[in-house]
Amino acid sequence: VSFLLLSSGSIAAQELYLCVWRNPERTMTRIFPQARDYLTQTVNISQLQRKEIENRLGSALLPGQREVFQYYQMTGAEGATVGYIIAASQKGRYGAVEFVLGLDTEYRVAGIYIQRSRERENDFKDRRFLDRFLRLSLEQVEELKPLKEGASEGARAVVLGLRKELIAFRVLVL
Repeated sequence: VSFLLLSSGSIAAQELYLCVWRNPERTMTRIFPQARDYLTQTVNISQLQRKEIENRLGSALLPGQREVFQYYQMTGAEGATVGYIIAASQKGRYGAVEFVLGLDTEYRVAGIYIQRSRERENDFKDRRFLDRFLRLSLEQVEELKPLKEGASEGARAVVLGLRKELIAFRVLVL
């Protein structure tokens, strides 16, 4: 159980965009069937790194995402790395859109699924939408353009969140 203590004048808890990977032992094989375990990796974000991420993203990081970046190193039966999982959260119209994405050892998107969302439109949960990102490299994801007018807030949140997480991974991990 974790608690979040906030002083008066700070950001309200519902305005923090943290994402918890729910049921990792049960869901890690959803993206990496060969995974047997995982290591939690936490990286502190310096002011300089934050500015670089925000400049490349073209948007500010959300509250709760500015100081620490977390990802999971997936390991196989022999203990070798088989990929990486990032549990992500991005602001949608009706709250956070939480999704989980995997990167293979060549740093290409190996899988993505929506973990939780309150959005009313569900187009962004459709496999046809999510599968558009499969096998994209970190560079290709960074170059994705924002979705056009008329796209749902959930779909926009997934694209922005995916770009944000993979830019952060490039800046902070590689």
